[in-house]
Amino acid sequence: MDYLSQRITRVIVGTVIIVGVSMILDGCKVQDIRHSLRPARGEPRYGGTYRINMLRGNPNALDPILITSKLADDIALQLYDRLITFDSLLQPQPELARFWEISPDGLRYTFHLRTDVRFHDDPCFSQGKGRKMTAQDVVYSLTRACDPQARTTAFWVFKDKVRGATAYYTARMQGDSTPSKVEGIYALNDSTLIIELERPYTPFLLQLANAFSCVVPREAVEYYGENFFRHPVGTGPFRLAWWKDDYGMLLVRNEHYWQYDRWGNRLPYLDSVLITFVKDDKIQLRQFLDGQLDESYSIPTELFDVLVDPQTKKLRPSYRCSLQVCPALLTWFVDFNCAVHPFSEARLRQAICWAIDRRRLVQFVLRNTPYAPAHHGVTPPVLPGYDITRINGYAFDPQHARQLLAQTHFYQSGGRELTLHIYPEPRLQQVAEALQGMLAEHLGLNLRIETVQLAQFLDMAERGEFRMWGTRWYGDYPDVENYLSLFDGSYVPSDPTAPSYPNSTRYRNDTVSAILALATATRDSATRLSLYLKAEQVVLRDAPAAMLFYENHYRLIQQYVRNYPLDAMARPLLKHVWFSW
Repeated sequence: MDYLSQRITRVIVGTVIIVGVSMILDGCKVQDIRHSLRPARGEPRYGGTYRINMLRGNPNALDPILITSKLADDIALQLYDRLITFDSLLQPQPELARFWEISPDGLRYTFHLRTDVRFHDDPCFSQGKGRKMTAQDVVYSLTRACDPQARTTAFWVFKDKVRGATAYYTARMQGDSTPSKVEGIYALNDSTLIIELERPYTPFLLQLANAFSCVVPREAVEYYGENFFRHPVGTGPFRLAWWKDDYGMLLVRNEHYWQYDRWGNRLPYLDSVLITFVKDDKIQLRQFLDGQLDESYSIPTELFDVLVDPQTKKLRPSYRCSLQVCPALLTWFVDFNCAVHPFSEARLRQAICWAIDRRRLVQFVLRNTPYAPAHHGVTPPVLPGYDITRINGYAFDPQHARQLLAQTHFYQSGGRELTLHIYPEPRLQQVAEALQGMLAEHLGLNLRIETVQLAQFLDMAERGEFRMWGTRWYGDYPDVENYLSLFDGSYVPSDPTAPSYPNSTRYRNDTVSAILALATATRDSATRLSLYLKAEQVVLRDAPAAMLFYENHYRLIQQYVRNYPLDAMARPLLKHVWFSW
């Protein structure tokens, strides 16, 4: 047994479920399911099954307007196309839109669409054959994103921005089925889409690369009804073959996909993608090293220094695979529900922020694997031109934390216990236990940790059922506004039980909302970034969340995997991947 195997064994020995999990894994090894590689023009080869594990378990949904997690969005990237996408430098690129035009006043977006795109073959269509996509399908898909009767979680993108979207949403929320369209979303013809805004909103184009803009056919939504979220039909490079809860799913090649590479080969190269949902990162790593997976995204903290030199962040030479490292568009933090006791008290939130030793968390608990402690705000330091060091955040000051805590009604009335909700994720569990110790040591508070499965966790957080919860935010698009929207009070519903997305803290500050409205209407980049800094400083002062650390991406891939760059959003763009042996 090699040294790493010994370390993995020591880490997982004593875990009650390990024997059962190992038996399951032994029964589903997939080395033999690869197809023979076939020649293609140029360098690539066709064929093979890409084997990937996703640690966060089952996606909450694969209906684009219900997707609220990176897990689901990563899978949606394989099944659907969007109007625009990003390259490896996170610059916007055409996808379903061949090109676009924005009017000088920033109010009218004209998208000229591809005319060679087909939906997946599926029983929802006549004779099971997918039809061509048109601009009317894009109108239908974006309208669904504004429809509360479809249970959309994406309306925040359109609210008070797209002409007629708020009126449509309000009418449908009141049970009125009469409105059939959003005034500002319409097709000129089969290949031209128009979106009209009520006010200039600079990040809007980037937002259209988000999951909600994935294009779906009306036939599939009506055919599958409430179960459409489990029967995705799109135009993407792969289509769903099967999905087994808590086990995995198989995606197979869309043989009619529209995109070709520079040699004239139709994408994708892979025959299929096998996704598993093993939630233990150490088992995932063991599977990868045994050759049962083609990648291992993330490295267990306990084993990081065995595989990687912590100073150089390079893989140790004894391992025959490749390591990709990239600063992440990702921040970890603890959210507080600012609308309810006890976190309606800003001093309590601030006391917790001052009591967290972020350097200790990064250096000793997480073994220097993150990019940096989050001392300066929610926006990670990877967006060009945005200097987060100009934001005054929270250093470690337990004495000041105790002074603030003593002034709170919570503490004066005898409050000594808090509950932190988390979802099953190894890194989050380690962080939660560290916070538990810090709050006990520095504030005398008892922090109970409760774990909720991811799909339920997301729903409960958005509905205001938690008081304090650990989470992270992956950038949906590369703009500071994507992070500050988490604290924009204009997204908070008047109904305290209604979903509040993306502002699940229900934090309201009119100054922040006003600054953000001005910033997003500003075309000049330098002015806009200056306004963002001003808004983020106010947010940090009020502490609707306790920032923890900025993340690094680590991805191990087998040496035969080609054309798979790692970007700051860690998007698994598998349609470009091919195998070389």
